Amino acid sequence: MSATNVAMTLYLAKTRSLLAALCLTLAFVYSGQSLAAQLHYRWQKVDGINIFFREGGSTDAPTIVFLHGYPSSSIMYEKVMERVLDARGLHVIAMDYPSFGYSDAPDSKTYAYTFDHIALTVQHFLQTRGITRYALYMQDYGVPVGFRLIAADRSAVTAIMVQNGVIHLDGFPAAQDPAAELRQHWLHRNPTVDSKRTAYANGLSFPSPQNWDESENMSPDVILLMVASVKRPGVIEARNSLWADYGSNVAHYPRWQAQLKTLKVPVLVIWGSRDDYFTVPGAMAYLRDAPRAEVHVLDTVHFATLESPEAVGQILIDFTGHHDLH
Repeated sequence: MSATNVAMTLYLAKTRSLLAALCLTLAFVYSGQSLAAQLHYRWQKVDGINIFFREGGSTDAPTIVFLHGYPSSSIMYEKVMERVLDARGLHVIAMDYPSFGYSDAPDSKTYAYTFDHIALTVQHFLQTRGITRYALYMQDYGVPVGFRLIAADRSAVTAIMVQNGVIHLDGFPAAQDPAAELRQHWLHRNPTVDSKRTAYANGLSFPSPQNWDESENMSPDVILLMVASVKRPGVIEARNSLWADYGSNVAHYPRWQAQLKTLKVPVLVIWGSRDDYFTVPGAMAYLRDAPRAEVHVLDTVHFATLESPEAVGQILIDFTGHHDLH
């Protein structure tokens, strides 16, 4: 065979390989599948309320339910959900609680803003979406919401993942003194505390160089959504009512600790070490109830998924790779 024929043969073989790869790519695209992780954005009517949620992956795959903290929304999990979806092919879903993010903010006269009620709404949301078995990823307010779900049906939960959210006073310095303002507010709602929180919310403004004091890794888009959401009519009053009810969570701590001791599911704890409100001892306290828990302390603030989504995402990818979430 001449050199020209050899070159032509190699050229045709390479061309056929490229065409085969192109056809494979087009087959994926036209079959409705994505070559990269993709989330979908919808609203679901739950008990007459439009609940916004982000979702990705097949509902036939093991599910992780992400429960957000205060004052954020499901947007805090966007990048982490994409990473886990891309690497593990799991089913991931995160909703916005009533008055948070893009969900409706019903009037306090028609919707009781308590943690019991928020948890019930989340429970009804999951039922409406046909989700009956799931792992829980919980941050901040998501922890008391999630532990109520566990109490309601512990057999539904395949794994527990906590990020800067407490069920022990060890990691909650502001709540350790029963005589201090915070604990007293939870016993007897203090209008002065409500006024301070209202003034703070009213003072929030559009992100700009003049008022930006967040990490450079924190997206202004997240802050903008938070500001726009809380500025809606009635929202700050709803948030104040929910905060006034936080004492109900502290009362549940011993029950949740006992519950965690008897659960036979993998436990993951991720903590931002620069969180001054929920401090690192709160992470270590989980080891008393779940000695085999996997604990990671990161150099981040309260919202680790926003400041370090790559690190949190990798931890989740490794954790879900080591444990069966079915």
